[in-house]
Parts: sequence; structure tokens; C-alpha cells
Amino acid sequence: MLFGKKEPPTRSELIVEADRARSKGKLKKAIAGYRKALELEPKDPAVHVKLAPLLARVDEGEASLQSFRTAAQAHLDKGFADKALAVYTQAAETFPTQVHLWQQVAQMHLARGRRADAVKMYLRGRLHLGAKNERREATALLKEALALEPTLFEPRLDLSLLLARQHLRAEAMALLEPMVKAVKGTQLRQVRWMMFRVSPSLGALWRWLRATPG
Repeated sequence: MLFGKKEPPTRSELIVEADRARSKGKLKKAIAGYRKALELEPKDPAVHVKLAPLLARVDEGEASLQSFRTAAQAHLDKGFADKALAVYTQAAETFPTQVHLWQQVAQMHLARGRRADAVKMYLRGRLHLGAKNERREATALLKEALALEPTLFEPRLDLSLLLARQHLRAEAMALLEPMVKAVKGTQLRQVRWMMFRVSPSLGALWRWLRATPG
């Protein structure tokens, strides 16, 4: 007796099954399912956005980034710039030490006329870069933020200390010195203290003490 062959699962069925596996924490099964679905429609942004974080969790970083990029580009190709921006923002949060992702997100905000949001992205990226070997990257993000908004107080102090720790004390002091005339009270005391930290001396210590109320 002949029996008909079982029909292979449809793309929708593959996605539903992968979603179910993902919800149960079965990452490898979910990944395999999403990849099979992508064989039928390779540039589906919805599937790539589901797949990319899972790939990151199983240490397939490059594949994860590629899925994020593919999803973002698919949205851009259809004219959905805000959706592409959301994808890149998710990618930056997934790989927070990848400076180029924060820069990409910030530039996309700027292209949309969102200057304040661009600054926020640079500063958010900086928060993830606290290791000694990440100082150059953190410095780059702070410089880009301050290029857009030079009056930022805390980021300016942060940048000056980073520069000093990279033995760029002259550049650090050049950031701090104009602040002395621009601020007063608590902020002036903070600037004077940072100047002492950047370039310790009896004179710097005395100026900080003079700025500190008795």
C-alpha cells in the first residue's frame, strides 16, 4: 500500500516551532528552526531579529552581527528607517563594547535630526566601556558627544580623567581650564578637584581647598 509523503513544514510552521523552542530555552533548536525559515526567505528582518540575539548567546558573534545587519538593511530597503534604527540599537545593546554600533546608532539619529538622541547614544555606549583597555574607545565616544553638546558637565570631567590616564594631561587640562570661569559653587569644586587629579601639585591642591567651603 502506498502512502503519500509527508509534506515538509511551511515557513510559518518553522517559525512557530522555533518560537516555541526559544520560549523553552532550547536555543540550538530555535536557531536551527530560524535558519531553516531563512533558507526560504533569506532577508526576512523579523526572523533575523529573533535569530541574532540567540546567536550572540551561543557565542556566534559574527553571525549574530550579520543577522542584525541583514535585518536593518532589509528595513532600510523598504524605507523603514526607524525600524532599522531599532535593530541597530538592539545590536548595540547586545554587543555593548562594539563602539562602531553606538556610532552607527548615533549617526542614524543625526540623519533624522535627533541631535539629543545621538548624544544619549554616545553616552550610553561610554557607560559600557570601563576597562583599562577600553579607554581609547570610551574617549572616542565622549569626544563625539561633546562635539555635539560642548556644555555637558559630567562627560567633560569624565573625558579629562580618561585623557589623563592615557598620559594626555595637556589635552585634559585644556578641557578643564575653560570650565573654571564658566561654573561656580559645587561644580567649580568638582572642576578644581579634577584638575588636581589630572595634574597633582600643591598649587592645584590649594586652589581646590580655596574652592571648598570650610
